[in-house]
Amino acid sequence: MTREDIFKQFKDYVDHIKRIRRLSTPEISDISGPDEYSTVLEDNFSRIGLLAQENRSLIDGFIRPLLMGKEELTDDARNLLVSFMDLLMNDDSLEEVDVHLAVVINSFLFEQDIEKGGQTDENVRINAMAQKVRQDYFMLSALTRFDNEELHEIRKKAIENRNRLSLFLRKDKFTSLSDEAKANVLLGSLSGALLYESTAFPMPDEWWEEALSIIDDSLEVFNDPFYHNALPDYEWDAYEFRIYYYGSFFAYSYIPKHIAARVYDYARKAIDFLKHCDNEFITSSVNIEQEEDLLYLSSVLAGYTSAREACEKFYSAYENRNPADYSVTGVNKNLDTPSLYMSVVKMTGLELTEEDFDRYREIEKSTLRYIYDIPKRSSVYMKCVTLFSNFPIYYKEVPGIRSMKDFCIDAFAAVHPPTYIHCNMVARLSECIARHLIRMEPELFIAFPGCACQEDVSESRDRIVRYTYNAALCHDMGKLLIIDTISMYGRNLLDDEFSLIKSHPVTGAKIAKEHHSTREYADVIKGHHLWYDCSRGYPMNFDTFKSPYKTVIDIVSIADSLDAATDSVGRSYNTEKTFTEVLKELTDGAGSRYAPFAAGLFADKKVCSEIEYLLTSGRKKLYSETYRTLRK
Repeated sequence: MTREDIFKQFKDYVDHIKRIRRLSTPEISDISGPDEYSTVLEDNFSRIGLLAQENRSLIDGFIRPLLMGKEELTDDARNLLVSFMDLLMNDDSLEEVDVHLAVVINSFLFEQDIEKGGQTDENVRINAMAQKVRQDYFMLSALTRFDNEELHEIRKKAIENRNRLSLFLRKDKFTSLSDEAKANVLLGSLSGALLYESTAFPMPDEWWEEALSIIDDSLEVFNDPFYHNALPDYEWDAYEFRIYYYGSFFAYSYIPKHIAARVYDYARKAIDFLKHCDNEFITSSVNIEQEEDLLYLSSVLAGYTSAREACEKFYSAYENRNPADYSVTGVNKNLDTPSLYMSVVKMTGLELTEEDFDRYREIEKSTLRYIYDIPKRSSVYMKCVTLFSNFPIYYKEVPGIRSMKDFCIDAFAAVHPPTYIHCNMVARLSECIARHLIRMEPELFIAFPGCACQEDVSESRDRIVRYTYNAALCHDMGKLLIIDTISMYGRNLLDDEFSLIKSHPVTGAKIAKEHHSTREYADVIKGHHLWYDCSRGYPMNFDTFKSPYKTVIDIVSIADSLDAATDSVGRSYNTEKTFTEVLKELTDGAGSRYAPFAAGLFADKKVCSEIEYLLTSGRKKLYSETYRTLRK
């Protein structure tokens, strides 16, 4: 195979990823009715399977052998991997490519270059370290909504790499480097500040002091004539702006008051710079309105501006949006600005007024509509999905708006119909199982809140069934924050992606506990991927036997397996199984993977008949309901 043939396969891979994402969320305006929608979804996932097969052939036949090979990588092979990585990590449309695979390739090349650089040219090693800083930031920015050990370890190693790179800023070392390596040391060291980004969770003061010390040190470098003389042709104006811009970027995080004051200063400098800048490359790549938002946000966190004043400003900008504008500016006003409004409310504990309730109603209604309506072929579609995925972090339940439960379900309909269908299927299957289980083995629900005996269970039948339905409907709400990974049908999942997906029960439960409408479902959300006996599954540090909802957790686990195993939509990497095959797995696993009641439950012909109906005709009806939801 020639180099040109291989590069064509690389471009085909990227094209397949883009097509797969569009196919998994079809353009509703192109579909004439609910029956056609069902057919389109099924046909699309058949096509997704074929595209994914081609992609896996490339990975297994060319990429994996290079990454797993024990022989030294040739220059030609290395250049091919770099060209592939560049296609996967297009800075202009990051959401349209395969970030995780690019990071795997880059990590491999990094280790290769570190080893090679240690033996020959130090510049090679430096360039690899700088490239890794960039790659690590893209990876971490996709994971900031999660608080787990894997994320902390990735971040720790990334910061260690950046700190090693920054040692080359020492003047005696800097002078001896090539111009390319000098430029990489400057930008890589500065970009390392972004590795500290944390949008979802508070961090200690020392964390932010360390992050801002990188910004401060970079400003000292910029003001030192030595570096200008050592690299006279460098784009120093772009470097200066990045210092201010990266310094202001921390306003998106939970930062303490004294840190916010310093962030505010950098945001102000960034705006002053943009107002007087005649560098078209800088002004065209940065939205000054976004920088003004950062200034306002940091001003609130620093105590310079009241939360009320900031919310008025953000909502006023939101009111002036064009709801049909899908340009970068339009995306900012329709999605980023309202998220800032909500984040200020949440971070400051602002007391809401009746007018705020009206604003929340408008935000939750209009942002969902914006996501529903955005053309799926738009170059900013995945950027919109990513921004929208942050909404559960800032969402606040107020009178008269969608509950958190309903918002998450409606959000799935907008960004990933297969998951919307799955959640509703699991809810209906769980409801069916709960009804029959109360009839057959009511004693299993005695631990359920308010049920001290079988008579209580009988009297609470409707309440238990309703709870089971709603808990099942919410079981995957943690996936909303990782929808870009959930929709990665173009290849087998990587180890870090498995870790990310395995974290969704914990993340979902954490979010659920913050809201009245979902709080009571947290145990079911957290435990639905654990085996009945807690010997396997995840998270392993949760004992479902200590939960009063143990039986409901086991019901949802069974329903989840039933739908996943028999579904052809949203599961392109596996061939669906027959109902008979799944029943055998459930009964064979009764007492270990699944609850002991599974064996008796599915020996009942009436139960099997109802379940089989839900998995066939019921699923078809759900496709129609999904279409009508999207057409509202």
